[in-house]
Amino acid sequence: MLRKLLFTLCIVLTSWSLALAQVGRLQGTVVDKDTGEPIPFANIVLENGGTQVGGASSDFDGNYDINPIPPGTYDLKATFVGYNTFIMRGVVIPANKITFQDVSMSMQSEVLDAVEIVDYKVPLISKDNTSGGATITAEEIAKMPQRSASAVAASVGGVFSSDGEAGNMRGARDGATYYVDGVRVIGSATVPQSAIDQVEVLLSGLPAMYGDATGGIINMTTKGPSRTFGAGIELETSELLDGYGHSRAGLNVQGPLIKGKESETALLGFFLSGEVSYNRDGALSAVGHYKATDEWLEYIKKNPIRVSGTGSGTYLNAEYTRMSSMEYMKNSRNTSGWSANFAGNINVRTTETINLTFGGTFNLSKYHSYSLGHAYFNSDKNAINKDQTWRVYGRFTQRFPSPQESTSLIKNFYYSLQVDYSRYNNEYGDPDHWDNIWDYGYLGKYTIYKTPSYGYADSTIAVKNPATGETHYYNNVWATTSWDYDTLVEFQASDKNPLLSNYTSLYYDLYSDPFGHYQNFTDLQLGGALLNGESPSAAYGMFAAPGSIQTNYGYGESDKFNVNLSGAMTIGNHELKLGLQYEERNNRAYGISGYRMWYLMRNLANFHIQQLDIQNPEVVSYDGFVDTIRYYRRYDEASQYQFDKNLREALGLDVNGLDWINIDSYDFNDNTIQYYDREGVMHTATLSEGFDISMFTPDELTQDGNSYVSYYGYDYKGNKIKGQPSFEDFFTEVDENGNYTRPVGSFKPIYMAGYIQDKFAFKDLIFNVGVRVDRFDANQKVIKDPYILYDYKTVGDVAKNGVITLQNGAEVGIPDNIGDDFAVYVNSIDNITEVVGYRSGNVWYGADGREINNPTVLDKGSGISPWLTDPSQSRVNTTSFKDYDPQWSVMPRISFSFPISDEALFFAHYDVLTSRPGNNFANIYSYYYFDQISGAIANPSLKPSQTIDYELGFTQKLTNSSSMTITGYYREIRNMIQLYRYTGAYPKDYTSFSNLDFSTVKGLTASYDLRRTKNVRLRASYTLQFSNATGASTSTMASLIAAGVPNLRSTFPMPWDRRHQFNIVLDYRFGEGKDYNGPVSKREKSGKKPINWLANTGASLTVNGGSGTPYTAATNIQSPLSPSTNLLKGSMYGSRLPWAFRFDLRVDKDINLRLGDKEGGRNAYMNVYFQVLNLLNSKNIMGVYAATGNPDDDGYLTAPEWQREINTQRDPQAFRDLYSLYVNYAGNYSQPRQIRFGVIFNF
Repeated sequence: MLRKLLFTLCIVLTSWSLALAQVGRLQGTVVDKDTGEPIPFANIVLENGGTQVGGASSDFDGNYDINPIPPGTYDLKATFVGYNTFIMRGVVIPANKITFQDVSMSMQSEVLDAVEIVDYKVPLISKDNTSGGATITAEEIAKMPQRSASAVAASVGGVFSSDGEAGNMRGARDGATYYVDGVRVIGSATVPQSAIDQVEVLLSGLPAMYGDATGGIINMTTKGPSRTFGAGIELETSELLDGYGHSRAGLNVQGPLIKGKESETALLGFFLSGEVSYNRDGALSAVGHYKATDEWLEYIKKNPIRVSGTGSGTYLNAEYTRMSSMEYMKNSRNTSGWSANFAGNINVRTTETINLTFGGTFNLSKYHSYSLGHAYFNSDKNAINKDQTWRVYGRFTQRFPSPQESTSLIKNFYYSLQVDYSRYNNEYGDPDHWDNIWDYGYLGKYTIYKTPSYGYADSTIAVKNPATGETHYYNNVWATTSWDYDTLVEFQASDKNPLLSNYTSLYYDLYSDPFGHYQNFTDLQLGGALLNGESPSAAYGMFAAPGSIQTNYGYGESDKFNVNLSGAMTIGNHELKLGLQYEERNNRAYGISGYRMWYLMRNLANFHIQQLDIQNPEVVSYDGFVDTIRYYRRYDEASQYQFDKNLREALGLDVNGLDWINIDSYDFNDNTIQYYDREGVMHTATLSEGFDISMFTPDELTQDGNSYVSYYGYDYKGNKIKGQPSFEDFFTEVDENGNYTRPVGSFKPIYMAGYIQDKFAFKDLIFNVGVRVDRFDANQKVIKDPYILYDYKTVGDVAKNGVITLQNGAEVGIPDNIGDDFAVYVNSIDNITEVVGYRSGNVWYGADGREINNPTVLDKGSGISPWLTDPSQSRVNTTSFKDYDPQWSVMPRISFSFPISDEALFFAHYDVLTSRPGNNFANIYSYYYFDQISGAIANPSLKPSQTIDYELGFTQKLTNSSSMTITGYYREIRNMIQLYRYTGAYPKDYTSFSNLDFSTVKGLTASYDLRRTKNVRLRASYTLQFSNATGASTSTMASLIAAGVPNLRSTFPMPWDRRHQFNIVLDYRFGEGKDYNGPVSKREKSGKKPINWLANTGASLTVNGGSGTPYTAATNIQSPLSPSTNLLKGSMYGSRLPWAFRFDLRVDKDINLRLGDKEGGRNAYMNVYFQVLNLLNSKNIMGVYAATGNPDDDGYLTAPEWQREINTQRDPQAFRDLYSLYVNYAGNYSQPRQIRFGVIFNF
């Protein structure tokens, strides 16, 4: 690790690096407005709120160049002796592009020293445009119906949106990668809406400075300080409008902290914004929700079970819920949540050429999760989630501008150092218990009455007298058979989980006779009562009972540390940039199953005294007559768990004693617990500190893969590990009692990247040529061979002179095509008499060297058996693993733009992009308990996915205010992750992940851009796209694995393959003053000014949608009670949903105000708006059932083949009623219409 850091530092200290310097550049020519002659030595300054961020002087030809410039919106100021000061407001500088802006200056009047102020207009054609996507400015965002970065990005052509959010970009399976002020986002990407200055959406043509992204980039730039103090507030609510209970309040403040000698400049300025939002309904539904009526719910809480009528057992009353006991609700219950977001920065201008910026964001949220299975009867127990994200950065930039008279080949050198740090925390748990893990499963105190049991001995028993040493033999006597014959269990309910306790309390009320009902725990469990650590069955296996615990308790933390050191220069006609990046992440998590801990404790305690000590019988004599032989419990030290030892020590009992402890008799009120001594007499002891996780060992808490805790980066008790334990520590480190501590370090992948990029012009062509090199190191151990988890022998290990000698002395020749590094497979791991095959990687061979497709033919009755180094090995050890092989990726980037004229532009690019494997970390426990674990196992030994991207585009200016852009694109995405079945693996077949999936995307986007013309501003696009892949997600192949064809590969349409997609933003707005052309009420007779009713009033409409997306149809109807595999109808994703469109509207009015008197006052601004999301209240279909193609009916209730199963349910009509509601799933529809009213006030 130290070597890696030193290596990195050496590179940083000897190189310029610009891994992600998101900067722009401004170029142009300063000319005389009347003559058109260039003006040399004019002073050009770029300001952001009064803070100068860059400047330059024009050369002899009037040309100027300002570089670098952080993305944002600025005022350009030009001055020269004898000319009026020129100010252009609102110049938009996008990231990684050159903005061309000429300046025309007017000669000064002899009388007046005027200032000419004009507003910037974003050019219709950008000569430097080689990327697909768009940059949306703050001015446009401010009027859009939704102003979050995700919603803004969804308005760009090529961005898929299912319901108003930004989804897959240009057909890629990976979602967008978010940046905030140049910092890559982990955790929440939410920032206050008032803080967003621009949102840049990059779909293709990524400059070489971008890496680790195969989808697209959404880059947010926040606002900066201003020369004068200003503030703003925003209030938004849906109360009294739509019933969904949305509210949001925002605040922003900006201004100078220290001003320069000239009051118009700020040497130290700040910007701070924040907002708090609350949503009462966190699971909006277009079809509403259902729940049990209050009366019925209260009844089944008090009476959760009823007698079965068979003399024993009970039934769930929830299973008798009919439609008359259910009620419709518009809102979901107990799904509320709130969030708080803050963003800010401080800009320090130390000199004319040095800038220092500090900034960061903070997000905190808390919300209740929604679960359909718990919505009817158990929404009060919806889990709570807490998330927190914060990130900070510091950026130092120094420019070395070249004098205009300089003849040096190298000019305009600058460097910039950025350091950022991010942290994401999450925590989840039960709303009542949270981190009190012992409360999760506690129902009450169970007092067990025990008596020894005896049986008639049918053989002679020898008893040795310890005093005399004589042995006596007894026949026809009674002998102890058990100390655990339970005669009665009493229950005292607790208030920890009152609804669950009521199951057991009511059970006692229903059956007055303990015989066969509550003599022991088995009676209780069979009868329908609950023990500590148990939850009631869900009604019909689908509808959770009241009081059921929905979640465990856990928390996690992810850190990201990143360093960029930037540098760039101009060499003749070339703008050269070089870059290097170092990033290290630190991921850790902890989770514990609180309610199952009671089951674990019940099984660990007394485990070592379950057997009778038949080697040491004792005589029970009555007046010299012996008719009974007593066997006490046998103490087995080897099988005593550490938990049991610690518990006995805490209770003051003999650790080596024979006391039987009743775990379930624990009483939270006084911390007492009951136990039976050696003679079977009940006592009470005090556990003064209660139960504690430190009583256990890690091996006890993982129980052969049946984990009660999961952890990495924390110890098994949930404490953050300081430092990083070695991999070997897991196998060797022990505590003072000799128990393994099993430390598992956090996962700390390291990502490094470097690039060189050259932008130059050749005649009319502008080229951007670069290459990026990424190095990804998962920085953890991986399995050496995924097919053999234990040490094994290769051909080279067992062969001598081309011959393999078997254990029985037989000799076997080696086929010519079999290499020395091939694994050898034999007939049996412990009696090797035959070589049956070989393997190299994923390729299998028979004994004769011929390649085979099915390795199961190598099974000779003992399973597929590799030649093991140690046939007795039963678990992995350190020799089973190796270091991850760092992955190097070389990514050329080539793009060019060709302005045919001032009104037309061709552009094209070729990119290679890679993305590191996702968080596919493998906990060593997965391999340590390999034989016991089922399900897919994570595989960190993966390669980065790769995208090869081609695009050709053409932009044509149609009028002075409109343009059309047409782009065609094609991309191949390789090495995507997919489930893979390792058939033939030893010691068993298993499922993990591999770089299997492949995807192709081809499409065409036509975009029309109409700048404000009279009242209308329009941005519209149409995308025709074909997105196919071998897998829609990393688990698409799960169904094929279950069907026995695990590695079948074919491409099919992706779920987001919308063939025809439309993205439209239409803004219709009335101006004011001479620009107003709306309805007017003239008041000439009264001599008053006319009333312009709609001045500064407008409406903005966004439209997203298009043709239906694919789904996989099935010919068979499945049962929710006995699920089976879908039988495909046609092909995978061969059917399509209906077309879908979403309309969002904002209607608003600007009101300009003046605070204070005319001379000392200040201008203020108010905006009043209505926001309507899903204007038409469309129930767009987002999902359907495979057999019917309907969103509200899966066909089960009417299917003839399932009528027998339905009619055998406890109450068939109740089952039909509940299931008919359950199947009309809200997630199959788009969100309903939402109406909000808001007010913005800035001053």
